[in-house]
Amino acid sequence: MAFILVKMSFITYYWRMSFAENLRDELEYQGMQVKELAEKTGLSINTLNKYRPGSKVVPTIDNALKIARVLKVSLDYLATGNFTAGKYGGRNEILKISNKMRKFSDSDIRTVKSVVDALNEKYK
Repeated sequence: MAFILVKMSFITYYWRMSFAENLRDELEYQGMQVKELAEKTGLSINTLNKYRPGSKVVPTIDNALKIARVLKVSLDYLATGNFTAGKYGGRNEILKISNKMRKFSDSDIRTVKSVVDALNEKYK
């Protein structure tokens, strides 16, 4: 019985630390403020602040799913930091493409940007 309690404590600690750090990193990556996330998820700012690094509160699965959906990331990513390959490989694939573009000329980058902007309009 004691082993199960220790194991659950470790799992809870790991989930809390990973989730908090990944949430913080994803908000920063997307340039989203907690206030905006609160509006889009329907969760209060106080609730979301409880999931930030340094806190000891673990989100419920329902709340974690709401956050993941709004941020357009998997629950697996928020919990572990691992990307689950989506339709096109998720953010990892986007980062690979971005890294390849570092050697592009300014003109090439403007061309890529115009294509991305046009596709973005198509999927609005």
